[in-house]
Amino acid sequence: MLNFFRELLELDGVFWIAALAGTGFFLIQLMLSFFADSDDSIDDGFSWLSKQSLTGFLMMFGWVGLTCRKEFAFGNPGSVGAGVMAGALTMVITGAIFKAAKKMKSSGTMFSIDDAVGKSAVVYQKIETGNVGRITISLHSITHEIDAISRENIESFAPVRVVEKIDEKTVRVESVRYYPAMHIDDRCASEAKPD
Repeated sequence: MLNFFRELLELDGVFWIAALAGTGFFLIQLMLSFFADSDDSIDDGFSWLSKQSLTGFLMMFGWVGLTCRKEFAFGNPGSVGAGVMAGALTMVITGAIFKAAKKMKSSGTMFSIDDAVGKSAVVYQKIETGNVGRITISLHSITHEIDAISRENIESFAPVRVVEKIDEKTVRVESVRYYPAMHIDDRCASEAKPD
C-alpha cells in the first residue's frame, strides 16, 4: 500500500492530478454552459491562456500521459512528451473551433436598436397612449419586431416613424400621415393649363 502512494506521488500523481483537474474543470464549464450565456466565450474569442485551452491541455496531458505510462509502458520522458503533444494539439483544436464559431456570427442577425431611429415601420400590435405596443421594422434587410410606445393611439397596420430610443428593447414612434399622391396625368394637365 505504501508503494502505491509512493508511485502515485511520483510521475503518476502528476498525471492523475492533471487528468482529474482538467476533467473536473471541463465538467464544470459544461454544466455552466447550460445555465449561463454561452455567447460570452465566443465573443471573448480564443487565447492561448483561456480557460478552455488550459482545461483541454490539463485533461489531455493527464489522460494521455497516464495511458502511455500504464498501458504502453513508456518511460517518464516518453509519457511526458506524449502528454505535452496531446495537450498542445487539444489547444490548437480548441482554438480552431472557437475561431470558426466566431466567424459564424453574422452582423446581419444582430442589430442595434439605435439603427431603428429615423426609420419607417408598421404597427404590428396596437399602441395605446401609456401602453406598449409592437412595431415591425426592416433593418439590414431583416424584419424585426420591437416594443414601441407613442404619445397618441395608433391602430395596427398604421405606418409610423421611429423618433427615439427609450431603452434597449423599446422605441417611441409617431404616426406618419400620407397625403394622396397626384397622378402623373393630373400633374401634366395642370402644367398644360394656361394661366
